[in-house]
Amino acid sequence: MPYIYNTPDDQAEMLSAIGASSIEELFAPIPSDLRLKRPLDIPPALGELALEQHVRELGGRNMHASNSVCFLGGGSYDHFVPAAVDTIAGRSEFYTSYTPYQAEVSQGNLQAMFEYQSMITRLTGLAVSNSSLYDGGSSVAEAVLMAVDVTKRMGRVVVPASVHPEYRQVIATYLANLGVEVVTVGTPDGVVDVAELAAEVNDQTSCVVVQTPNFFGCLEDAEAIAKVAHDAGALCIGVFDPISLGLLKRPGDWGADIAVAEGQSLGTAMSYGGPVLGILACKEELIRRLPGRVVGLTTDRRGNPCYTLTMQTREQHIRREKSTSNVCTNQALFALRATVYLTLVGPEGLRDVANLCLQKSRYLAEKLDATSRFEVVFSAPTFKEFVVRDKENAVEALVADAAKEGYLAGIPLGRWYPDLADCMLVCVTEKRTKAQMDALVEVLQTGAAKAAADELIQAGI
Repeated sequence: MPYIYNTPDDQAEMLSAIGASSIEELFAPIPSDLRLKRPLDIPPALGELALEQHVRELGGRNMHASNSVCFLGGGSYDHFVPAAVDTIAGRSEFYTSYTPYQAEVSQGNLQAMFEYQSMITRLTGLAVSNSSLYDGGSSVAEAVLMAVDVTKRMGRVVVPASVHPEYRQVIATYLANLGVEVVTVGTPDGVVDVAELAAEVNDQTSCVVVQTPNFFGCLEDAEAIAKVAHDAGALCIGVFDPISLGLLKRPGDWGADIAVAEGQSLGTAMSYGGPVLGILACKEELIRRLPGRVVGLTTDRRGNPCYTLTMQTREQHIRREKSTSNVCTNQALFALRATVYLTLVGPEGLRDVANLCLQKSRYLAEKLDATSRFEVVFSAPTFKEFVVRDKENAVEALVADAAKEGYLAGIPLGRWYPDLADCMLVCVTEKRTKAQMDALVEVLQTGAAKAAADELIQAGI
């Protein structure tokens, strides 16, 4: 970031422009008792070299997937990113391009978006994809708004508790002032009971949201849930893990009308949670309610193939009352990364990655379940993630102790699910090795033994 000067002459010019004689006059409306009457309590300025060293030292204290062994999941995953993804996405014509509007967007960027859309439709089994949204959470919420608009039902949206808790929070925020009720159906066994869900679906339900694999990693009976929604005249929104589709049935094949996902796992590093990629695809009859942009292939006046922004349903581009969303842009750079990643791995490679995630996660789950301290909580089939319980209810301490040893062991679930306060969500991607998984089990058992010893010491035993 360039240094912006603010000299006394600059200050005088700005004060003159706004009609104030001094900075003191500018802040006169603020009561004196609310104003700080001493200098800010900050250290003296550092030189460039010292400042750089200081910032690097601060940054070095962070744990991340590159300097630890990562078993974190819950929506952001430590998958392998081929070097070609960074090389291609890092080219200046992609990396520095501004938000592309029709007037200035290049054919190269449009083609990249078109190829992304084509791959997402093949991946999901649905006819249409937009050219991306912000992230998984906003994609789910936009899909719900689509469903409300299409069905003209303002009564309720039905969402199992196994849908990502942060996605459910985003849905609630989007609907907070629309008068639409969000009904959450419990999932005590890790998956929703279809009969209990069906009891909440009525003729005022605009959509049913189902995530499979769900937040716990468990596979839902998605086809049965889609049927429940359709029998009531509602839409079914499917939340999916893109990597899982190397093995599992596509959302369009099991009955989803709209499919959404967090696309970070397709060629983007975790990056402390963002920026990431929102995926949204739908059936063809819903295209005019699709938020964001759709790039199309056509021909120019000479008959050569070319690309154009076919649809832009934002209020800036069409009459406000006809707009479907206030989404302003897309994640073109991260959609490009997903396109490059999918091109590199191909269908067979995606299947291999998914299979490695499945097999390795099962190995670790069985290793932990075989210990005396831990048990796998849910019996439903899982993909990549699973929930494990610490029988001694010391999850937070175990995770903290594992971090000291260089292992990001999992995500404690108590913050979202009080009845799972003694549990954590563990994720295993294709990057994890058998040695790393065996070491995690050893680290967790050592941490458990240490915690027990500390309790005895505190008790004076």
